Amino acid sequence: MSWYNEKGDMQDVVLSTRVRLARNLRDYPFVSRLTDKQADEIINKVCSALPDYGCEKYFEGNGYKCRSQMEMHYVSPEFVSAENHRALLSGEGDKVKIMVCEEDHLRIQCILPGFNPKEAFEYASKADDILSSALDIAFSEKYGYLTQCPTNLGAAMRVSAMLCLPALTMQGVIESYANAVAKMGITIRGMYGEGSRASGCIYQISNKASLGMGESEIIKLISDAVNKLVQAERNARKSVYESDRAKLTDKVARSVGLLKYANLISSDEFGEVFSDLKLGISLGITEGLSDVKLSEMLIAVQPATLYMTAQGMDDGKARDKARAGFLRNMMKDVKVVGY
Repeated sequence: MSWYNEKGDMQDVVLSTRVRLARNLRDYPFVSRLTDKQADEIINKVCSALPDYGCEKYFEGNGYKCRSQMEMHYVSPEFVSAENHRALLSGEGDKVKIMVCEEDHLRIQCILPGFNPKEAFEYASKADDILSSALDIAFSEKYGYLTQCPTNLGAAMRVSAMLCLPALTMQGVIESYANAVAKMGITIRGMYGEGSRASGCIYQISNKASLGMGESEIIKLISDAVNKLVQAERNARKSVYESDRAKLTDKVARSVGLLKYANLISSDEFGEVFSDLKLGISLGITEGLSDVKLSEMLIAVQPATLYMTAQGMDDGKARDKARAGFLRNMMKDVKVVGY
């Protein structure tokens, strides 16, 4: 099952956890100087080393299928926009995804629901061990794993968590928290990482660098930051609710009504009400809606993913109508308490 179909720890605030390991093969140049022939050689070597993994190869263009993979957070925006030969491997029941020839030769990543960095690291490490035994990975005793971007040197490991922080955003303090975690060596970005904007009050936090740090240190760094943000968000939700219950309940009720009865809904509109539904679940304002169901909705209504499941509706208005129909069905049993 995919991360958005399963229940996880702290899921009232944390949507998912990702551990990503960057690796490069010793006898090949970095991806920016890699020929398509060399890229094909790397892809074939990786696929041979992991015969139980599924492999999708991309040669040019991005296509709806590749963009849908990005919406599910399995590939990066850079992977989608690239024109070089590249591939995506999937294993461990879709828990592990390996981008081949993105920024580095290998981007081994595990995505799990809620906050669970230790288990995510175990899954990613298992794939890394297999690949390291079969391939000659570039490693320096001085700098650690060699990567195209200097910020990934050392452990070449990024741990990230995707958080929904509507109450902190409503209180106007999200920037101060971003500054505070920045001093810890952590960055806050939008939903799709570097260069993206926050949608539905969804933010992605991750360590800035990994040089001079061990894997356990990086996991602890992110864990400390996530625990602080989760507690702050939970406190802020209670504060916002208690300060004006009627206003917040009305806000959630309007969002529920939009999804239950609208005939046309854009992906941006859903992004705007997503955080209201998250608040409704955690504060007991809604019934019949769970955090897992909401995560499923978040992915299913994204443009490329909807195109893949709604019989190829390329027209924007047709997609908005299909999105509204899907959401009406998902929301049919959802109620606002007291209404």
